[in-house]
Amino acid sequence: MQNFNELNYFLTLAQTQSFVKAGQLLGISSSALSHSMKNLETRLNLRLLNRTTRNVSLTEAGQQLFDQLSPLYQAINQEVDALNDFLNMPSGLIRINAPAVVAEAVLYPKLKPILNQYPKIRLEIVVDDRWADIVKEGFDMGVRLGNDVAKEMITVPISAPFKMALVASPDYLAQYGSPKNIDDLQQHRLIGTKLSAEHGAEMQWEFKYKKELIAFTPKSQFSTNNHLRLQAVSDGLGISWLPHIIAVDALHSGQLVELLPEYAITYDPLYLYYPSRRGHSNAFKLIVDALKKPSEISDGLFHNKVRSNAEVFLQIILRIRPLVFI
Repeated sequence: MQNFNELNYFLTLAQTQSFVKAGQLLGISSSALSHSMKNLETRLNLRLLNRTTRNVSLTEAGQQLFDQLSPLYQAINQEVDALNDFLNMPSGLIRINAPAVVAEAVLYPKLKPILNQYPKIRLEIVVDDRWADIVKEGFDMGVRLGNDVAKEMITVPISAPFKMALVASPDYLAQYGSPKNIDDLQQHRLIGTKLSAEHGAEMQWEFKYKKELIAFTPKSQFSTNNHLRLQAVSDGLGISWLPHIIAVDALHSGQLVELLPEYAITYDPLYLYYPSRRGHSNAFKLIVDALKKPSEISDGLFHNKVRSNAEVFLQIILRIRPLVFI
């Protein structure tokens, strides 16, 4: 078997025609280089070099070997450079676990440009409204509300905080008056949300006053599990508890009035979480950086075209918020 280091040394020496210069380029001493060349000549049983005290030149056999080897080594170096470019180019599969509305309203808008720019990245978003064990189930990262995760996980906020608002129309308030506190809500017509069509459970309303969490279960005259709550409260049918971003336009226009703002609760932002191991790929780092960037959707969560989906997202929040990922 040939010593390919010696062949590389030979090519460098033939190009520089100096043991000193070639040794400097190769990072070895001129005496070690001379010894390697003698070993190569002995193995080939050919004299490759004409040596003098000042310089070195190729023999006829040395020139022939150089002419044959030089293009081959050049091709090898080009392939190695191409491989390095490939390794540096973000590529590979990234798997993310996230609730459906988060995938639609946050992940996809932020990651679409990445897919266009880096065709070697393959992205798999698995929609799941439960909290998965991302390590056990083979996910690279997951998304949840808040950063209460296992200590070996890294968390990165990817959205704005999620504020809630208790609202009613001016017409309703003119007829029935305004509640003075949370207990007063029991005397009002309420518009609630069903957690599911299957079980019919009423979603609790949550408030916060002087750092104390207050849970209120409404006895709703009208309830639904979609965006009709905004329409119903605007029509004066009662009081409802909505994500602020859903009601923001109606509040600004005076169509709705916020009630008991001192009791309003703000939920934590959405967080991306992933194991704190080293050696993440370039594609992984690119995905994390893209999700960290502020965007129109994350700064005004579920505004405009996805606003109606905030109702579904709210159900996801209250269904899974108490759970701690292990």
